[in-house]
Amino acid sequence: MNRYNEGLRCFACSRNAVMPEASVPTIPRDVRDDHQVQQALVSRDFGSLCLRIRELTSMRQDDLALLTGLSQPYLSMLESGQRKLTNIDKIVTLLDGMDVPTVLTGPMLRPPNRATLAGTQPPGPAEHPPI
Repeated sequence: MNRYNEGLRCFACSRNAVMPEASVPTIPRDVRDDHQVQQALVSRDFGSLCLRIRELTSMRQDDLALLTGLSQPYLSMLESGQRKLTNIDKIVTLLDGMDVPTVLTGPMLRPPNRATLAGTQPPGPAEHPPI
């Protein structure tokens, strides 16, 4: 081994060693209770949403890109206001990656009702007994 090597393996052996998997960043659940996060969700301002979440969690754009599946350059343009997120699939991908509950996203991004998918109508208000 080389005298400058502080590790337990030589360079050639360490090059082939399996590295431990990097931990995937997560967004703590209490972040969604932040007023600015909720306001960004209501106004569908996804650039402000990403920026505020990164401020609260000390995440880098690379970390958020890993979570959401959006590229780091796209997130940068989104946060700076150069781009707007209008594609519904990308919006759903972003919110799913951030683990935003559907109750905070509004009816536009709620999953379809299973009864509607099966071809039956969901029960109407007349079918429910009064409380």
